[in-house]
Order: sequence, then C-alpha cells, then structure tokens
Amino acid sequence: MIQRSKISRWVLPLIAYVSMILGLYAFHSAWVAFGFYHGLILIVMLSEKNRSYWPELIVGWDWRVGVGAIVFGLGGGVVLCFLAPLAGFDSLMIGPVLSRLGLQGGSWLLFVFYHSLINPWFEEVFWRGKLGSNKKGPVLNDLFFAGYHILVLILFLDWIWILLAAVILTIAGWLWRQIRQQRQGLLLPVISHMSADASIMAVVYWLNK
Repeated sequence: MIQRSKISRWVLPLIAYVSMILGLYAFHSAWVAFGFYHGLILIVMLSEKNRSYWPELIVGWDWRVGVGAIVFGLGGGVVLCFLAPLAGFDSLMIGPVLSRLGLQGGSWLLFVFYHSLINPWFEEVFWRGKLGSNKKGPVLNDLFFAGYHILVLILFLDWIWILLAAVILTIAGWLWRQIRQQRQGLLLPVISHMSADASIMAVVYWLNK
C-alpha cells in the first residue's frame, strides 16, 4: 500500500503535464487542455474510496488569515501588470497565441471566467488535497505544481521570466499547502488561488484589448 501511494504521487502530477501537452500542442486548444486536466482530476477524485478532501473545500475560513491570503493572490496580477512591459508581454504577443488556442471573442471571455472561478477548485482539491503534504518545508509536489505552468508560459514568455514565474508559483503552492494544514481545510487556499487566477486573467484580458 505504501509503495502504491508513493507511485501515485509520482504519476498523478503527470495528469497536468499530459493534459497541457495534448491540449495546447496537439489539439491547439486551451479548452481541450482544461477538459483533459479537469476531467482526469475528477476521475481520480471520484475513484477515491476516501473522499474526505471534498468536504475540505468549504472548511477552514478565517478572516485574519483570509485577508492576507486574498492579498497574496491579488499580488499575482499586480506583479504581472508591472512586469509585463519589461517582458514584452503585450497584445502583439498575446493575441496571436490566444487565437491559435481557440480563445477569441466570447470564447476568450468565457475562458477568463472559467479559469478564474472554476479552475482553483479543481487544482486545490487535487494538488493540496489528494497530493497534499503536512511537511513544513518545500516538497517535490510544490515544484510539480509550478512546473506544469511552464508548458503554458513558454508560449508567451522568454526563459528568464518563466523561471521567475516558476519560483513564484512554487512559493504559492507551498503557501497554500501551509494554509490548508493550519486551517484544516481547503477553502482559504481556493479563495487565495481564485484571487490569483482572477487578477492574472484580468490583466491578460486588459493587455490583450
């Protein structure tokens, strides 16, 4: 059983990587990528005999920690807003990539809302729930979480900015894991994650206008 658990912790993170490779690079569709990603997460979570992670999604709120967690999440959009000119991240770069991935007009706006409001629930129950760890220090899973984003960022940014983003995402994964452990629930990580995704997607949407 222990060996099987160790294997799953190495194999399950690959869900994100395989989904992004198939969706973004084989089908050239952001929707297909998220369809694979969230669909596979749902299959894994529903196949669990122990479904204790699901109730955690609505447990653990605390105003004192919550305000800080939300501010941390919103900081993602603020940082992107300031660094975008330095990275050459503008409509000339963003528009063609989004177009290739099938994100135009209403589809793009719908994706902004989906990524901001729905994706965090899937990711937190999977990365901090199913694949969570009670260790205080960084764990390999924090890197796995940050690493799959590289497959997305490489379509938009140079490597220096991708590495910076990977460091920030690793810290975010670590922090959300600590909050989950402290508050014994996933609600705060979800809301902080949602704040991050919403602020970043809002900036990308604004830059692409």
